[in-house]
Amino acid sequence: MEMKPFKRLLSRDEAMEIITANIKRIERLETVPLEEASGRVLAEDAVAGFNVPPFNRSAMDGYAVKAQDTFGGSNFNPRRLKLVGVEHAGERFEGNVGSGECLQVATGSVIPEGADSVVMVENTRQAGDYVEVFQPVYPAANVSPEGEDIKRGDVVVKGGDFLVPGKIGAIAALGITAIKVLAKPVISVISTGTEVRPLGIELMPGQIYDINSYTLNAIISSNGGVPIMHDIIPDEPEALRTALREGAERDMIVLSGGSSVGARDLLYEAVDELGEVLFHGVHVKPGKPTLFGLVGEKPVFGMPGNPTSCLSNAYLFLVPALRTAAGLPKADLRQVRAEMASRVVASSGREQFLTVRMEGGKAHPVFKKSGAITSMTHADGYIVLPVNVDVIEEGEIVTVTMFN
Repeated sequence: MEMKPFKRLLSRDEAMEIITANIKRIERLETVPLEEASGRVLAEDAVAGFNVPPFNRSAMDGYAVKAQDTFGGSNFNPRRLKLVGVEHAGERFEGNVGSGECLQVATGSVIPEGADSVVMVENTRQAGDYVEVFQPVYPAANVSPEGEDIKRGDVVVKGGDFLVPGKIGAIAALGITAIKVLAKPVISVISTGTEVRPLGIELMPGQIYDINSYTLNAIISSNGGVPIMHDIIPDEPEALRTALREGAERDMIVLSGGSSVGARDLLYEAVDELGEVLFHGVHVKPGKPTLFGLVGEKPVFGMPGNPTSCLSNAYLFLVPALRTAAGLPKADLRQVRAEMASRVVASSGREQFLTVRMEGGKAHPVFKKSGAITSMTHADGYIVLPVNVDVIEEGEIVTVTMFN
């Protein structure tokens, strides 16, 4: 079996353009209880069926009054009103507040008939069956009118919105218990390689544990997808073709290994036979042997087998695709400026992604080799070395893109 060199390496931007053009949002819908909707994408507008609040309510603890009865009140000349009852939140006073009268109310209480404002308790003093008011109020003072927050027919949360806690609360205000959301894309996760073994099995000489399925599983789960882990596929053409056919029954396929140019790297031929390879090889380090294509119109990512390369390119290429498919907003990549803790020399002639640990305001390189998963484990983020940059000197200010 012959090794097959890469035909042409694409830049990161070129590769991302191809991916973006071939990823579509999942249009399947599902209904979920509101308490399980956080982090999902609303499928249709949430429309108010009634006013919120549904009645005029007190915005303060105090006394519901006719405003004109308080005019002229002061510390030296308080207005004296007869107390006709007490109304707690959730109750309704059966009666009216007449001239010269008041009703004790709590925040959220219904404004009783006859009253048009609320005097804060701090500006009053109760004396037996009477309340002395030391400060006048104007009509509608300390009253939240019916529909002040939401009016019947208002679109409270738009379809397509990402559901954060505040939007969940707004929907809850409408009394809605279950909502329609976009279904999460289901992703086949497949590790390949005769040397790759499942966790829990004793390793023989030349074998390694399946790291990539678990890191990819975590990436997919945290970016809106549902990962389905496949059995490990040996370096056999028919086994790989079968796995691709089965994977194409889901929304996306993500493989690791088999995408390079070695004699046993069979992914290119398998995808080319069953569908179309859209690119093979990107001008980045780590992660050059990355493949993207289609099988049965389903996107296929072929990630490098080396753990650091696989995870690094998952952040670069897979995460944006997952979030597009799930209808999620773009990942909010936090960037910080830091001083380089030591000199770094580029060696690849490719755009290089160098993992760093942040400590004391400085960026410390932690990258080892593509096969060393600890290059990512001990990293807080990465810096980018462009193709035309050979050296970053100690003390130079760099931009660090944080992983979290």
